[in-house]
Amino acid sequence: MRRRVLEAARRLAREPNAVDEYVLSEELAERRIAYAVANEDFELAKVLVSERKRREQELSPSAALAAALARRLREPNAEETELICADAVQLGDRRLVPALLRALCVVTDEYEGAAQAIEHALWMLWQKSGNSHYDARLLDGIRAMSIVPDGLPMAREIFTEIMETKPEFAEAHNKRATALYLMQLYDLSIADCDNALTLNPQHFGALSGKGLCYLALHRYKDALESFEAALLINPRMEHVRRYRESLKTMIERCETKQFPPSTDAN
Repeated sequence: MRRRVLEAARRLAREPNAVDEYVLSEELAERRIAYAVANEDFELAKVLVSERKRREQELSPSAALAAALARRLREPNAEETELICADAVQLGDRRLVPALLRALCVVTDEYEGAAQAIEHALWMLWQKSGNSHYDARLLDGIRAMSIVPDGLPMAREIFTEIMETKPEFAEAHNKRATALYLMQLYDLSIADCDNALTLNPQHFGALSGKGLCYLALHRYKDALESFEAALLINPRMEHVRRYRESLKTMIERCETKQFPPSTDAN
């Protein structure tokens, strides 16, 4: 499975994201236009505006719709962000994930509802495989996993079935990792978390889950590293922040006891 995951990850890395490429190029174009206008180079500004319009016209209808939502996510600290995220979930276009991840890092505590909506939209889009059959099977596995402990073996089987036929579906790996964690099979869960992260390096859920496995195995420094990596992507996970602070305090105390301060008589 690991070999198939690595092959899938290399293939996914070569796939362009027309939506995000357009949104990022548009941001750069806006700065260049503003600079040209500030320097009274109106001819250059006119050329840049024309070029931006041409790139927009080259987008497919679905990409143009996704790009319109992504543009609105550039300023997530607004009441309308919850509605934008609901539209993103309804659209179901996974090309919106980078824009949502950027929004998650800059939304402030004042807009807690917006932050929750962004995180929810990410989870919903991560559960989209591009194939309705596998999406439905993933939901079957999630429902089975909710019946603890009796449903866990069935959930594991369903997620394994998906992974065997669609190894590039990161969320199937992540969900099986969760089932394995609940079954207390921590080493196996860590392996699935690693596969999920190979396919989706920004998956803060897989990083958090990996940290919980390390915590259960008393590998505290590894757990701390995983929690810190998760918080770099999603700084709003309060339970992960609590784990991180507790682990930092515990590790510092252990190191202090192991290496007590020098008591030089001089």
